[in-house]
Amino acid sequence: MQQDPGLDLRDVKLRRMKFLATGMLLIAAVIYVLATAFKLQYPWLFYVAAFSEAAMIGAIADWFAVVALFRHPLNLRFIPHTAILPRSKARIAEGLSDFIQQNFLSSGAVVERIAAFHPAQKLCAWLLKPQNAETVAKYAIRLLAYGLTAVDDERVRRFLLQAVKDTVMKADVAAAVAQVLDILTKNQRHHALLDEALAGLDDLLSREDTRRFISEEVARSAPLLKSISDLLHLNLDEKAARKIVDVALKKVSEVRQNRDHEIRQRFDAFVAQFIVKLKEDEATRDKVHHMRDEALESPALGRYVGELWEEFRTWLSADLNRRPSVVHDRVVGMVDSFAAKLDADSAIQQWIDEQILTAIPPLVKEHRAKIGKFIEDQINSWQEKQLVDELERHIGSDLQYIRINGTLVGGLAGLLIASVTQYLRL
Repeated sequence: MQQDPGLDLRDVKLRRMKFLATGMLLIAAVIYVLATAFKLQYPWLFYVAAFSEAAMIGAIADWFAVVALFRHPLNLRFIPHTAILPRSKARIAEGLSDFIQQNFLSSGAVVERIAAFHPAQKLCAWLLKPQNAETVAKYAIRLLAYGLTAVDDERVRRFLLQAVKDTVMKADVAAAVAQVLDILTKNQRHHALLDEALAGLDDLLSREDTRRFISEEVARSAPLLKSISDLLHLNLDEKAARKIVDVALKKVSEVRQNRDHEIRQRFDAFVAQFIVKLKEDEATRDKVHHMRDEALESPALGRYVGELWEEFRTWLSADLNRRPSVVHDRVVGMVDSFAAKLDADSAIQQWIDEQILTAIPPLVKEHRAKIGKFIEDQINSWQEKQLVDELERHIGSDLQYIRINGTLVGGLAGLLIASVTQYLRL
């Protein structure tokens, strides 16, 4: 496992600052010993000794205070209020969790930060760069390729097919068809289907090959009429066929033009009755579900669907491996088109930002407690030594300045007190 180089730098800085603070204490001690030893010969060393003595006291006091934050000084556990951070681990974890939730994960703070970011504008600017469209296409191709590889596994295919089959087998197809027909029949939208069927029938009957087919069928079904036609050379079968077609065309035209035609009313009645049967008639529902089950169990249908899938998979796999790729170029084109349209429409950018800002507060409220709890649990799960080492690594080097300042300030305070005392004795 590769170690974070930042940890090494912090450790080096911490050791350097500890060495500096301890070194100043030792220097103050050496100066105190020398000044005390020679102050009779050199009276001015009295002030040096006072400075160094107070500096040692300040350095030792601040060393004790800093060490007491992380551990027991000199491992003396009976001294109260030492090893403060390890003993307060639970309180620190809870307080840090609450602090992050209230100040960093509040809905207002998150919404304000995202609003200032302008996500739709940033997305648009990113997508407008040609290399980013290529990046999206590249990841889409990878995803498709992975999907093809995964689905090509027989176990996965068998599982997916069985899952789809089980879902469809449980589905109430009759009720679903009834709902679709309910939607289609609102405002007589189903008549559009009837109009399309009538238009197709009109076109079919108007074709010459249809007339010829009907003439042949009339001749085949009425041999006597055919014999009379041949005897009299009158083409009665053809005239009969044309008459049939003309009558049919006339009837179709009437139905197409008359919205209240009897056939349309019968069509409405049939559809309404069929919807009721799909909802309420068990026999009709059983027939529909039986047809569903037969279709799902049909080997021919399974082979047909399998062949279609295999053809599609083979084509897609080949396309993904060649350049230029139809899918790749299509994805790039879609991204470019979307980016251009998004860039030209400030209203839709504003709408996207509004949707994001509307969706964020409930998400933050739902998950910030979980994030805070995760932080709290993570800190509580640390061993005391790990907690101490981590905190000391981050703030210990700064705390050494307390020892350094304590040494200097203590020395200056001692020098001031000694000077004032000497002055008052005079």
